[in-house]
Amino acid sequence: MKLELIISPSGFGKTHFIVNDIEKNRFNSKIIVLTPEQNSFNFEKILCEKFGGTFDIDVMNFSSLSRKFSSMLGVDYFKSIGEDIKPFYFYKAAKNLENRNNFLVKRILQDSSFIEVVSDILRELKEYQVSVNVLEEFLEKNVSLDNARREKLTAILEIYTEYTRLSKEDSIFDKQDYINELLLYSEYLDLSEYIFYIDAYYNFTAQEYNYIEKLILKSKKVVLSVVSDANRYFNFELTQIAAGYDLDKLEYNRFYLADLYKYEKYKLDVFRKSHEMVASINEVLRRNNKIDFSVIALINNGETYTINLEILENKVVNYNILDQHSNRFNGESILTLADKYYKAFKSANEVDNSVEIIRSKNKELEVKTISREILRLKKYQEVNNEDIAILYRDSIYENYEYIFRDYGLEIHIDRDIDVSNHRLIKFLDQVLNIERFNFRDGILNIIKTNLTNFEYLYKLSVLSYVLFGDNKITEKDFYKNYKSLEKEELIGKLALEENLFNHHIKEHTFNEILNSVRTITIADLENILKERLVVNKEDLNKEYFTKGGSLYSPKQLEILRDLLINLYEKIEAISKSKNLQIKRYIKRIEDLFDYCNIRMYLDKEDGEYDDIEELKVDSIDRQVYKKTLELLNNILERFGSENITYNKFVELLIIGLKSIKYRSIPEISDSIIMSTMDLAKVENKKYVFVIGFNKDVLPATKKDGLLDDNDKEQFIDNSIFLSPTTGSALIDEEFVAYIALTRATTKTYISYSLLDKSFKESFPSPYLAVVKNLLNGIEEKNTDKILEFNLLYYDYYLDNIDEILTIKEFNYLFSKLYRRFMDIKDSGIEEVEKLSKVLAKFLENYVSIRKVNANLDYVVHGELTDKIYIDKDDIVINYLEKVIKDYKFELSENNIQDFLSIKNNNFSKFSISKVSDYEKNPYLFFVKRILGIKEETKVELDSLLMGRFFHAVMSDDRVVNFIVRSGSKIDIDIISDEDIVSRFNIRQVVNEVIYNNTSSDIVDVLNIISMLNTHDYILQNMINRLTIAIAVEIKYYAITKFTPTFLEKEFSLEIHNDVIRCRELESNKVVEKSLSKKYDIPSINFVGFIDRVDVLEKNISVIDYKSSKTDFSLESLELGFISQILTYSLACEMLFNKKSEDILGIFYREIAKLGKTIKDYRLRGLGNSDLILQSEFSEATSEVMFLRTTKKGTAIHGADVTKAYTSNELDTLVEKNLHNVLTLLEEIYNFDFSLEKYEVENNEYYAEKQTLFNYASGTDTRLTPKVKVEYKGKELRQKILGK
Repeated sequence: MKLELIISPSGFGKTHFIVNDIEKNRFNSKIIVLTPEQNSFNFEKILCEKFGGTFDIDVMNFSSLSRKFSSMLGVDYFKSIGEDIKPFYFYKAAKNLENRNNFLVKRILQDSSFIEVVSDILRELKEYQVSVNVLEEFLEKNVSLDNARREKLTAILEIYTEYTRLSKEDSIFDKQDYINELLLYSEYLDLSEYIFYIDAYYNFTAQEYNYIEKLILKSKKVVLSVVSDANRYFNFELTQIAAGYDLDKLEYNRFYLADLYKYEKYKLDVFRKSHEMVASINEVLRRNNKIDFSVIALINNGETYTINLEILENKVVNYNILDQHSNRFNGESILTLADKYYKAFKSANEVDNSVEIIRSKNKELEVKTISREILRLKKYQEVNNEDIAILYRDSIYENYEYIFRDYGLEIHIDRDIDVSNHRLIKFLDQVLNIERFNFRDGILNIIKTNLTNFEYLYKLSVLSYVLFGDNKITEKDFYKNYKSLEKEELIGKLALEENLFNHHIKEHTFNEILNSVRTITIADLENILKERLVVNKEDLNKEYFTKGGSLYSPKQLEILRDLLINLYEKIEAISKSKNLQIKRYIKRIEDLFDYCNIRMYLDKEDGEYDDIEELKVDSIDRQVYKKTLELLNNILERFGSENITYNKFVELLIIGLKSIKYRSIPEISDSIIMSTMDLAKVENKKYVFVIGFNKDVLPATKKDGLLDDNDKEQFIDNSIFLSPTTGSALIDEEFVAYIALTRATTKTYISYSLLDKSFKESFPSPYLAVVKNLLNGIEEKNTDKILEFNLLYYDYYLDNIDEILTIKEFNYLFSKLYRRFMDIKDSGIEEVEKLSKVLAKFLENYVSIRKVNANLDYVVHGELTDKIYIDKDDIVINYLEKVIKDYKFELSENNIQDFLSIKNNNFSKFSISKVSDYEKNPYLFFVKRILGIKEETKVELDSLLMGRFFHAVMSDDRVVNFIVRSGSKIDIDIISDEDIVSRFNIRQVVNEVIYNNTSSDIVDVLNIISMLNTHDYILQNMINRLTIAIAVEIKYYAITKFTPTFLEKEFSLEIHNDVIRCRELESNKVVEKSLSKKYDIPSINFVGFIDRVDVLEKNISVIDYKSSKTDFSLESLELGFISQILTYSLACEMLFNKKSEDILGIFYREIAKLGKTIKDYRLRGLGNSDLILQSEFSEATSEVMFLRTTKKGTAIHGADVTKAYTSNELDTLVEKNLHNVLTLLEEIYNFDFSLEKYEVENNEYYAEKQTLFNYASGTDTRLTPKVKVEYKGKELRQKILGK
């Protein structure tokens, strides 16, 4: 039984001593090294460097050692309780105590999350060896406890007792009980050949001290390292031994735990944690006086001296110097921190550059500054990543990993990761709480976890329908039936449904067929559900959901509907019954897992990974998936037969799931370790960056738990020691800082920011003042100026452009300078000249970079920011000089031909809206019509209802007949506009048409309205608007006698060479019209729909409905733009075999809204003056259209001559419009989408970006032409007509 306690400050060679001692003993002893899990890799690396491998040396922690011992003892059959299943045990314990007046029980039953509070208390009691009996004795002994404290401790005792009873009943152990049980069995272990080295622990629980005690008593030797000043434990200075003094009456200060909490020299010292370790070891020595005890002290006296002191009781009976060696520190400043920090006095110590303090304005600049320092180390001192560590306390720094990566630094954050945000836990959380969401949000949240196998299930459903006529068969039956298909039969069935596949299938293998299915992606699904206003599951069964469109066929939507319903029903099945046995709930979860085939890559073979990132994701997925299955299996095994409400089951399961922790995969590639100060055990790192050294996190204040400081102090008075009080924990914070500051061998960087994460003022940690006192004269370094844009830094930029370390820094600063220059360039102030010099310097630097890389092929692309990049591998060059100044949009001839070879059939079909896209913004045409980028579909109630609904109602025969009948009965000279509405029962007709109609345009819209909260208001608003619209038409018919005859009439104009062809409606014969010239365009079809054509004898009137006020523009026609109504005029001439002399006019009719009069909805557009002046209503023309005649109706009013034209003049306008259309088509087929003909701000590049932004945000994309129309009104009319 031998114990060696190695005591020294940080960095003086404790681990070095252990490794040397291992070398002496490894051939005649079995060696086990106990070290924290996060340090195991580091220690194994040290052993490999020393011995070429670990061989028979085991590097373990207490958990893995326990597993080894249980295997050696043959008791590895012990069942354990994981943290994840504990909530079920605590809930059961609370239910058993439900009738007791226990406030903790009531809290647990009311709020399951409180289980965690109780669990933490019991864990602490067990770790510090406070058993049920000890707690009972404490309550019996301390009769004077106040009522509140007694009630609290009694409540804890009751739960503790019941929880213990349940675990014994099931013959299982939680981690603490498991170790206690194992320690009982350890009497049968033979450890006489073992030496245990315990290193890099900063403290232990009482249970772990018991563990160590067993190891000391059973083994050959235990060596335990402690970070402290060994002088504190003796009655003399150890440097006297190093100096060669002959000393006597040397004593070891054997103090105990009670002393630790009694004397300020212990409880207020920076090494308080270490004193607790030593006091606990002294307790072990007091209980076992036969232990051979030595202290190995490592002290600094010029060199590091290793002194062995043999101790009997409290006497130093022998001492000797074992060796002298150098410590790990290569700088004076960093050695001062390690050796004198804890002495806490100001001294004129030698200062060098081995400690550097950095002050930054905010955390982002702090991380960028650190990144630059690391880059300099790598570039100028050839430092490797493995020589660098970053330590932090505030977890906010984990969010800045992307900044390190921006600087090309590979960072590995060493941490235990909370599982709450893992997609499997999110999936289960959403599934189990599906009732909290409407159908659409719930199903999308679940599918977006990418765990439902949605796209595969959809493809399989399509194949099931195509091959077997049933898209609902199970996956198992599908594969069974598929195997029985002959290849010819397979090919035949696939050929019948080609529209459900993307491309021609060649080999007809299953994978090829499956991958050829036109899938509906998750993004598609979200759009479909929103477009079709699906909110609840019932909405899937409404007729409009499966109504096909340009993107999806009815069959695709039917299959999608069935798949969604099937998936949702399996999800709903879990929560359908509210009070079941737990095994029933778990069975339904497993059924859903099976249906979605959730395996989390467990079937993936090693070597199937494309990169390290994929392997990391896989490693995490496997850990979480396995632990989730283990939890479900454990719950099933131990609580399967228990009845529980569904909501309580979900609460407990989610708490259990979220208690799962997984470790980030150890970095395989070369990377910089980044770890919290609390977990940090980074050794042999030359450079350590201690970031976030701020007051708000160092010291961090520990909050009282349910067991507060008063409780713990009363326990201490009864020699019961728990975890440190908040006061002690605050003292221990300085120890955390000390360890972090002394990790480096060559240089420590200490950085802090002046703003916290909420951008409030922040201050450096008070421990920085200790550093500055020790290192008198050390200066703080500010953030590099090159990282900030500041008007005062222009001279600095000119002189220090070489300080820019990355292209991103270059781009950021250049864009800021450039923007500032553009803002002030015309101001004439002195800054402009200085700024011009800076920009010129930057461009010189850019040009030099471009020359170096002149042989590279660059790909140019832009972002919606003021940064523009050219990428080639990892080269990113600012291209403002070239792109912004000389930019012009161009397509290569190869790209054009490739596009036409694939898309020409669809592309050659033109409509007015398609050509209008080009005329108002050629780049918009490119985006929409060439790239095929669609606008985000938004269901605008106004356009949806007033489009489909309005047209359907107004075109109904009952409405048309009503208009004709009513218009025939009135004398327009007598009846007023208001009387038209009141005289005829228009609302009754509207109601009859709306509610007794089979038109899908009406029925679908009624269904949509019914789902809205404001459906009554919307419907009444629609009826009121239709009432006004019908009144307008009654007046129009009463005056003109033109009857609405052709509604939503489709036309198709085929343009081939110099001829336009169209099939005449009545005879179906082809009508031809010769063009005045031949245009350089291929054969095309010009198609569209005319809203309405009214007929009176041989004459027609053309009307186009508009949702807002619209009129004809001579200016647009002169500019070369397309006129919708003139295009309709041409179409009607050919479709109805008419001439312009037969057309009363071509007009726009604004769809009626509330708040306007009937007169506001008169026709706007172009009238045929020949027909109007000859008509019976010539004097009343202004009553039906915005066109006036003279009093007797014999001429057009002089002010309105631009609104009326003779038949011949209308022919001229139609020809002019046709020329515009064909000229625009020529430009389109030249694939010239540049914006040089339009007014743009700055240049075409910015205009294109603005177009993309406006298009994405749904705002106007129209550009203003550079060419202006010189003439207006009558003069312009004369010019266009050639007069």
